[in-house]
Amino acid sequence: MERIVRFSFGMLALCTLLGCASSSVPKPQSVTSADADFSTYDTFGWQTADGEASDKPPLTIVDSNVQAAIRAQLLARGYVENNDNPDFRVSYETRTYYVEKKKNPVSIGFGVGTFGGNVGSSVGASVPVGGGSEENAQEQLMIRALQPQSGKELWVGTSTSENKQGFDAAAVNKAVAATMEGFPAKGG
Repeated sequence: MERIVRFSFGMLALCTLLGCASSSVPKPQSVTSADADFSTYDTFGWQTADGEASDKPPLTIVDSNVQAAIRAQLLARGYVENNDNPDFRVSYETRTYYVEKKKNPVSIGFGVGTFGGNVGSSVGASVPVGGGSEENAQEQLMIRALQPQSGKELWVGTSTSENKQGFDAAAVNKAVAATMEGFPAKGG
């Protein structure tokens, strides 16, 4: 019986390690420039990807959702939108790429049970035909706060997620909130 229990714990540890070895999506990251003083910033404006100040509304639904989510995050942190003379400008980029995930061709099962008063255990291994791999869409969002005159980066945040929810406003709000998690609040 003791041998079965030790074997059970060994198999459980192996399965746990195999489960932890699977690739995961990176956590959101952000960096603030050493010479950025957000305690002195009150207002923000928008900047296009090509570096021009922009007060034009977004052309796509996704861009509109991203910009609305960023605006909501900044307003919640105490900043005021002012495109004429902002303390910093915000730009963002989205990128879709595909990651190939290999399907594990080996599956291990473990069971312990009793039948008619006897104790037994079982371990099985199988190799499914086909194994293979699948492609998963990954969405990366990068948001930047830039100095209006020079375009110098004051803050940058990135997040990556699997696109399982689509591009609706709720999914975009969640991605933007994760990306801006480390953005300083006004006066902070």
